[in-house]
Amino acid sequence: MRNFFKPILYCIICCFSLTKSFGQNIISGKVLLNETNEAIIGANIYIPELRTGTSTDVNGFYQIKNLPKGEFTLQVSYVSLKTITKKVSVKNATKQDFEMENSATSLEEVVITGAGIKTLVKESPVPIAALSRTQWLQSTSTNLVDAIVKLPGVSQIMTGPTLSKPIIRGLGFNRVITVHDGVRQEDNQWGEEHSLHIDEFSIERYEIIRGAGSLMYGSDGLGGVISVISPTPTESEKINGSVLYNYQTNNGLHGFSANLGGNKNGFVWTSRFSHKNAGNYQNAFDGLVNGSKFQELNYSGMIGLNKKWGFSRIYFSKFGQDINIIDGLRDAEGHFTKQVLLDGQSKTLRVTEQELKNPSINPSNSQSLSNYKVSWNNFLMLGKSSLSLNLAYSQNHRREYGNVLKPFEADLYFYLQTLYYDARFNFPEKNNLEVTIGTNGMAQTMNNRGNETLYPNFNLFDNGVFVFSKKKFNQLIMSGGLRFDIRQLDIHKLYIDSEGKFQTQPSTNTSERFAGFNKTFQNATGSFGAVYKINDLLSVKTNIARGFRAPSVPEISSNGEHAGTFRYEIGNINQQSEVSLQNDFGFTFENSSLYIDVNLFSNRINHYTFSERVQNISGKDSIINDVPVFRYQQGNARLLGLEAVVTYNPASARWFSFTQSFSSVNGVNLSAKNDSAKYLPFMPPPRWLSNVKLTKNTLGNHLRNTYFSVELEHNQQQNNALLAYNTETKTPAYSLVNIGTGATITNLKKKALFSVYLNVNNLLDNTYQSHQSRLKYLDVNQTTGRQGVYNMGRNISVKVLVPIN
Repeated sequence: MRNFFKPILYCIICCFSLTKSFGQNIISGKVLLNETNEAIIGANIYIPELRTGTSTDVNGFYQIKNLPKGEFTLQVSYVSLKTITKKVSVKNATKQDFEMENSATSLEEVVITGAGIKTLVKESPVPIAALSRTQWLQSTSTNLVDAIVKLPGVSQIMTGPTLSKPIIRGLGFNRVITVHDGVRQEDNQWGEEHSLHIDEFSIERYEIIRGAGSLMYGSDGLGGVISVISPTPTESEKINGSVLYNYQTNNGLHGFSANLGGNKNGFVWTSRFSHKNAGNYQNAFDGLVNGSKFQELNYSGMIGLNKKWGFSRIYFSKFGQDINIIDGLRDAEGHFTKQVLLDGQSKTLRVTEQELKNPSINPSNSQSLSNYKVSWNNFLMLGKSSLSLNLAYSQNHRREYGNVLKPFEADLYFYLQTLYYDARFNFPEKNNLEVTIGTNGMAQTMNNRGNETLYPNFNLFDNGVFVFSKKKFNQLIMSGGLRFDIRQLDIHKLYIDSEGKFQTQPSTNTSERFAGFNKTFQNATGSFGAVYKINDLLSVKTNIARGFRAPSVPEISSNGEHAGTFRYEIGNINQQSEVSLQNDFGFTFENSSLYIDVNLFSNRINHYTFSERVQNISGKDSIINDVPVFRYQQGNARLLGLEAVVTYNPASARWFSFTQSFSSVNGVNLSAKNDSAKYLPFMPPPRWLSNVKLTKNTLGNHLRNTYFSVELEHNQQQNNALLAYNTETKTPAYSLVNIGTGATITNLKKKALFSVYLNVNNLLDNTYQSHQSRLKYLDVNQTTGRQGVYNMGRNISVKVLVPIN
């Protein structure tokens, strides 16, 4: 590990030594509202290539210092105003003013950086969605994935309000790549009950790339890429930050986050502390749900340089989460039960009302999750070319406890270490042609440290090389690339002792249970697409992409009881790589009042992997250690889907907007032998989302960014479930009404004092079960006859954001 950090330290010293030899390049100007020539306060100015920016002051003035010389994209955005993007040549002191106009239909002008090469949404043949911090503040969420699930094509597999797994177009687990500040997030993401270990409060922006157009980050992103981006460094010669407090009524959640950052002559730094504490959530059917408490304690920060040669930044973070596990066990009267230690033996007792309201974590039925990460991100200008280099090291600790006889000893303890690297060279743009070549990959080691073993220790190394290009011809924009990946996987042997417990090392009383696995997977992938601008209002787009995903370690070698999933999992040593071919077609229409975006897709996946419940010869569930048995299976699959968004924002009434979206995906197992096995598991039902929003930039002398919204979310019934062997059940339709309002309160000098956001989810307190909720398969309540546990009831969220200057 010392040898890994020595070159990093050397390069940092070199970067500092270069800072005195360069002059200043500065861009500055004013941002005004075109209708009134009034200064826009708090408009965001962002340079995607450099991941830096600032905001306008009370006079609408902005300034960004310590910039490289060259041509860059400036993105200017503000709530309820049309986003502006403009290429600007920066040399010495450059002045650039902007005039913004009222509009809610500004999605097409958003600049996306998660695809590697910066691009406008309207210029991408691959469907892309983005969600800003302001949009997140105006919603209610209990975890990072919760914040993005209302975007078209995005859903989540849930295990209560804490654990959420992102699903894009019906594909999840490690088919979705999560990128955090340019670095792949690796935290056992292949499991159904494994959440993303990133502080929700620390995110400035989400970018969702839907489909297998993920050449820049790995071929295995068959579903897509979620790129989460931290806030930009503080503007030059300033120290500022904010304090955020969030309270939610349903589970008594208290969330707190404070950050502070500075910028002195291009030396930038940020720091953040976040904490969450929540009790059991509740709904009308289950009351308080035992085992749904959680706590979080997170730290993160950054130090770096913004200079004429580019930037160099070191990010560090520590994510910590303790959660109880919802097992859904109840007595004959429908009350939740728990295991306790009495007279040296495990006994079952009823959970009292007082215990349900107590926010403390029960250690003998819990998970303790920790993720430590440090990354070094660099962007260097080399004349008109540029080079980016990211290096990262992370440790992930996953401890699962489920034994009252040994409450503080982990049954399962996965210790995962990852080294990640990413290098890209961007050639200078010439004749509207952009070309990037690069390589990225990782080295992983996983060791079991718990009393039990679910799958063996393993070592993994992979590498990918790629080329990506984009070419503009008047009304036609073409983009695409090729990638070649190689992955070496070495899974160690697994043994079983005389007591039936799995061991990673042989001894006198063990026998071999898993013979080990060593194999190299390799494949070529590619993506090609085009956007054709028929006229100033209408564009059509299409894309074809080939993806490849090597099997994960659990899919090959699992053989044990998984405490977090309440089932016995069995892998398949003959697993083959998944290979996908996806086609996208869509169109976009946008005029001064109307925005329409429609996308159709077809995805054919060979050797699609899924988990299926096992039955014995009598047709009943196969049971080991009182939990059902699941086995990984493969078959050829086809996924067809539609995503559509319509926004009406009349030019004569910019304060009003109406948005209607629809998402649908149908996943079919082409290798199924009967109708009950026809459909793929965890497919989201068709979803309609209607939103009416009223906004006002200024209201009186002390209110800014005032808004009020009403949202109706309708999920249709899901009858296309994997019914074979009782793996899944059908799910009825349900509708939720959500409302929100908020504003920024200012002083007489128009400076923001604080912002307030009030949101109510499930206003009518409906009782429902999401089709992708794993809690719906828990035990039947013998009193009511209802199976499983239901989703959260009415939840009122209050956020207060106080800026620090």
